[in-house]
Amino acid sequence: MPEMTTEKKRKIRYKDLITIGPPKLTAYERARIIGIRAVQIDYGAEPFIKAEKGMTSIDIAIKELESGVLPLSIKRKLIYRDDFDPIPVKWLLLAEMEDREVDI
Repeated sequence: MPEMTTEKKRKIRYKDLITIGPPKLTAYERARIIGIRAVQIDYGAEPFIKAEKGMTSIDIAIKELESGVLPLSIKRKLIYRDDFDPIPVKWLLLAEMEDREVDI
């Protein structure tokens, strides 16, 4: 039987990677991403997901955001400082899911 190591693989905490703002998408960021992506789809951009019949561009944009396939980053700023790195949307979505996880 192989010997068990006491080291556990370190799990990435996405909340720790977010240096500014709340560790989730704000309602304003979410609305802006969905709106911009819906306009792109209206102008002929290919969806990143398989669109079902009868879905509007807004429905597609929401589904893309929820599935985490959008290659976007959020640039957050402070009034007196704007040298923070862009935050990938996927990190914000994963950090949001970390808040929902409960260890029992």
